[in-house]
Amino acid sequence: MRSGEYFERVVRAVARRPLVPLIAVAVIAVAGALFALRLEPSTGTDSLVSSGSETYAETERFKEQFGDDAVVVMVEGDLQRTLLTDDIQTLIRLEGCLSGNVPEEALEGLPEPCREIAELDPAQAVLGPGTFVNTIAQQVGAQLTTRIAAAQQRAQRAERRARRQAAEQGLGEEEQRAAGEAASERSLRGFQQQLLSLALRYGITDVPAVDSAGFVSALAFGRDGRTPKPQFSYLFPSRDAALIQVRLRPDLDDGKRRRAIELIRAATESPQLQPQQGARYVVTGVPVVVDGLADAVRGAIPWLLGAAILLMAATLALVFRSRLRLLPLALALAAAGITFGILALVGGRLTMASIAVLPVLIGLAVDYAIQFQARYDEVRRRTGDPPAVAAPAAARAGGPTIVTAGLATAIGFLALLTSPVPMVRDFGALLVVGIFVALGCALLAGFAALVRFGEPRTDRPPAPPILPRLRHRLGSAASALGSSRPGAALARRGRAVRIGAI
Repeated sequence: MRSGEYFERVVRAVARRPLVPLIAVAVIAVAGALFALRLEPSTGTDSLVSSGSETYAETERFKEQFGDDAVVVMVEGDLQRTLLTDDIQTLIRLEGCLSGNVPEEALEGLPEPCREIAELDPAQAVLGPGTFVNTIAQQVGAQLTTRIAAAQQRAQRAERRARRQAAEQGLGEEEQRAAGEAASERSLRGFQQQLLSLALRYGITDVPAVDSAGFVSALAFGRDGRTPKPQFSYLFPSRDAALIQVRLRPDLDDGKRRRAIELIRAATESPQLQPQQGARYVVTGVPVVVDGLADAVRGAIPWLLGAAILLMAATLALVFRSRLRLLPLALALAAAGITFGILALVGGRLTMASIAVLPVLIGLAVDYAIQFQARYDEVRRRTGDPPAVAAPAAARAGGPTIVTAGLATAIGFLALLTSPVPMVRDFGALLVVGIFVALGCALLAGFAALVRFGEPRTDRPPAPPILPRLRHRLGSAASALGSSRPGAALARRGRAVRIGAI
């Protein structure tokens, strides 16, 4: 009883100046919608795993050491033609561009996206076939140079030792020189045998260089010369593909990550970095998929909202018996705008779960508004009181029941706050806030609109909903047809057909 009196007092205050709550709710709803437009989709792992969990901490530690998920540039095309031709130099230039570590003087020969990538510096590490082959060639060349220098030093020591021994034996200058040359030759011959053994063992018979087809083939392919070696499957997954992995920095925000993906795409589309042997680039990877998901989330909001509005408007226009049939939908949209405006103000972000709140919230808000409006219509029909008198009575009669139902619904959604998944918790919290906002909009702005615009026109009675109107017209037409001569003839023919069938 006391709660009913409370709702009655609130609505009576609203009824005295209905324009005030109407304008206030409208302004807050518009402001909330403007704030909601600033919400950005969030697809990070922090919406899936709690930041206080061990899994999240280990994931962040891994990202700090090795970088975030990799943007993958797949080079589709015959792998031999890609690696054993000048295209390998093109890949080296592309990988240098994507790394952002190109010297300033070298940037002049690269397309504009490479300069922007260097300024943004989004990559923590870049690994690709060009970098791999070039690094191995440099390391093998450096090792070979070091071993050759060491072998020459050993040969010189052997020569000096042999000459000294020959001198101690009393041999002449010519014999000493011959002994030294023989010792040096023996030392170098041993080194050459070691090199030959290594070359036969690893199949490397050419000079270690990127432009050496024999070296690159021995490095990347198996014995048949066509199938990539299994240990390099992370770079060469098949005969027709190579992978360039760009591991992004973990400290990039969503905007910089999105920009990095755009620049990587732009670089791979540049004519200066295109392969000339038939291969093509395909940009993929987890960040690309996530960015596409964010775009889908951003693009789904207008469609989702539009579909919900159209369906609700059609349903209310067809079946709701009231003058202000679309008022519940307007209140629901106001509640949605305010709710998502609150989400933006507290620093929240859009996730797939928070977007799912929208149709649920609109449905609940429409339900609450319809129930209040139905109570108001019942009081008007029963008592004939003016809107300013009927509205407080309707709030007194229906307020406790409707608000109790809303509270029960909110308590049910509060259980989602115990979920270990942050996205699920955010869904529950946002929906609970939305329920209270929807109840407030229905109680304040709803009754204010009914009081301000609820007085029917005196020149004609209020039209019934479309569906009952159509049903009445179809029934009248059927009755008229049955009473006419053609209708009677059709009825007799129908009975004759049924008797013949029996």
